[in-house]
Amino acid sequence: MSMATRSLHVALLAVFAGGSAACGLLDSSATGDVRVTMQQSDAALSPAMSGWFASVAGVDGAAAAISKDAVQSLTITVNEIQFLPKAAEAQAADEGVWISLVVDATFDLMALPTTDGSPLVIATGSLDVGNYGDVRLFVASAQIVFKQDVSLGVSLNTFTAGEPGYPVDLPSGPETGIKTDAEFTVEADTDVSLLFSPSATFLNVTGTGDGHVILAPVIRSKPDGA
Repeated sequence: MSMATRSLHVALLAVFAGGSAACGLLDSSATGDVRVTMQQSDAALSPAMSGWFASVAGVDGAAAAISKDAVQSLTITVNEIQFLPKAAEAQAADEGVWISLVVDATFDLMALPTTDGSPLVIATGSLDVGNYGDVRLFVASAQIVFKQDVSLGVSLNTFTAGEPGYPVDLPSGPETGIKTDAEFTVEADTDVSLLFSPSATFLNVTGTGDGHVILAPVIRSKPDGA
């Protein structure tokens, strides 16, 4: 599937169910335009960070590393992006403190531009001016296509190369989304820049007997200077 996005800006939902305690560092009288962008890079993520993601992505000891060169495409549809006001970090377990941006963006993570090119804009919207401590992406669906046959899972099920590929399940995806730990400050115009790491993503991959692939895409905030 070629990389594409659609209906990037749909609606900014009403947010703070918990009231004013969640927005101590936000100025609700002023808003700023926000763009969420994505690129891909392995060099920008440290080995220690990649190792941390490898440790949390494993599933029941059945996961194994595969080369990113074995993957033709990893296409995801993002239907919601949530932003956590900095003042609400201690209340992260309370769903009411996250600000939700509803989107409909479908794109191939493997085809994202590198840090040498212009980033892909996956969403735009407006947020209250102030400091934010995290961003997470909710994925409605994901599909992987392999370039070569791979064996995954406890039973070493064979996943064959070529279209149409296989559905992907994200650990904890429906509950908490893909966490990025992105910190940023909204001013007049703000870019929230995210990086996808193919190598770190494919450190822990497993497969099921009914043809599903389980993996956790590694998406982090773009480091300064990357």
